[in-house]
Amino acid sequence: MAPQVGHSSWPALAALRRFRSVHLINPLWNATGGSELRTVALFDELKESCSVRLWTEYSADPALKRTYPVRRIVLRRLSFPKTGTFVFVGVYRRPRRWIHLTRPRRVIVIYNTPDPDLLSDMLAILAPRVSRPVEIVYASEALKRSVGYPGVVQASPVDLEMFRPAEQSRARGDGADFVVGRLSRDVPEKHHHRDGAFYQQLAAAGVRVRVMGGTCLAQVSSVGWDHDGRRIEILPVGAAEPNLFLRELDCFFYRTADHWTEPFGRVVMEAMACGLPVVCRNRGGYAEVIEHGRNGFLFESDAEAFEIIQRLRQDLALRKAVGRAARETVERLYSPLQRRETIDYYTR
Repeated sequence: MAPQVGHSSWPALAALRRFRSVHLINPLWNATGGSELRTVALFDELKESCSVRLWTEYSADPALKRTYPVRRIVLRRLSFPKTGTFVFVGVYRRPRRWIHLTRPRRVIVIYNTPDPDLLSDMLAILAPRVSRPVEIVYASEALKRSVGYPGVVQASPVDLEMFRPAEQSRARGDGADFVVGRLSRDVPEKHHHRDGAFYQQLAAAGVRVRVMGGTCLAQVSSVGWDHDGRRIEILPVGAAEPNLFLRELDCFFYRTADHWTEPFGRVVMEAMACGLPVVCRNRGGYAEVIEHGRNGFLFESDAEAFEIIQRLRQDLALRKAVGRAARETVERLYSPLQRRETIDYYTR
């Protein structure tokens, strides 16, 4: 029986893929943004399998430029991708005039923003550039259902070696010095308007709260903020490496503003990879991964979230069991087979 040409195990095909060009296009202006992190993580996944380049039409974040070979798109210098596979990570920014001078072999749009109009506008611009249909990669099943276009669902890649459980657990059975925390971009939509009051409730009950990327809470909270530094600690983005920050927590709490539904929630996957029990609002792409009570918790109300956190605080065995299940979940989500399938998708 003749070999299947599309099978990735054949050396000739592997060699061909290494010569194929994949261009990852994103503003790259915020080193802590979900789209930017997805872009550079995809670069890391693909760099051994094909010729992959990072492009931006804007001024890239210096932190990204120091670490990655970012190229600036400049039309007058003819500095832009011209052929190969174009991957637009996100739909917030449409490509400018340079796109009309290109002939890509494939065009892929990673849709990770809950705005179908932005996706439709992007597809209208890109469709004339390619002879085959524009392909869509969705951040979650919920996003795919919301627009109705065909496409595949892929989780934003997470480095499981970087985000791993601490070698020595800080967990104590008596719940003393119990730390609840979260991290995100420092923008109001990444937080809920009741978060300030909720953190104060936790602090009053003897729980420590650490929030990295939460200086905007002063604007979104309707209550005064506790600045005494004993129970609530608010840190700017970048105050600590995300993986090290997560390893100092006992529990990860996450919800966003009512008007912003988290398309995927990469930070939740990072927390689960670190073996943390996660307590998240039941609203967002991450909810598709969390099985309530087994590998994490989903809540609807402040009272429910508070009760879950208090139960985790008092039950060390529960914390450990849920944390282990969380780590096992992301190991399956980012298994070698899943990673290979992702690489094959972009290099075929």
